Amino acid sequence: MKLATYLKKENIYICDACKDTGHLYGDFAQFLKKKGIIADARKVKRLFVKRESVQSTGIGRGVATPHIFSDEFSEFFLAMALVRQGIDFKAPDGQDVHLVFLIMSDDRDIGLHLKTLAHLARLTASCDLVASLKEAGDEAQAFAIILEKEHSILK
Repeated sequence: MKLATYLKKENIYICDACKDTGHLYGDFAQFLKKKGIIADARKVKRLFVKRESVQSTGIGRGVATPHIFSDEFSEFFLAMALVRQGIDFKAPDGQDVHLVFLIMSDDRDIGLHLKTLAHLARLTASCDLVASLKEAGDEAQAFAIILEKEHSILK
């Protein structure tokens, strides 16, 4: 798997701070709606909040991987949010999350969800992706950093 197949730089959301996960999901859903990717921002926010209430999607090392299934998505969709000041996701290591990979699709892509989750876990465990991305000036630079770090683990 290669992230560039699914993650596009125009689907990277960067903010300095966010109050909590509910606000992050609301802001992110509005970001997707403004881009014309989804029609119902409240529905997408609600799905992410519901998923987070079941169990934290924080995987440690400053990373979270929330994932939802919704008819708002006709195909697999991967996006990323960078929260520079971090946000409490109740991650197992207790660290604030700065990097959020948001995985979305209709209910036909369960296998791709699992492959993506495994790939992201491997990527974030093998390098200090969060520290590198916190220095990114914009979405294009963040995207380039991700691809560079991913390339190093795929060699």
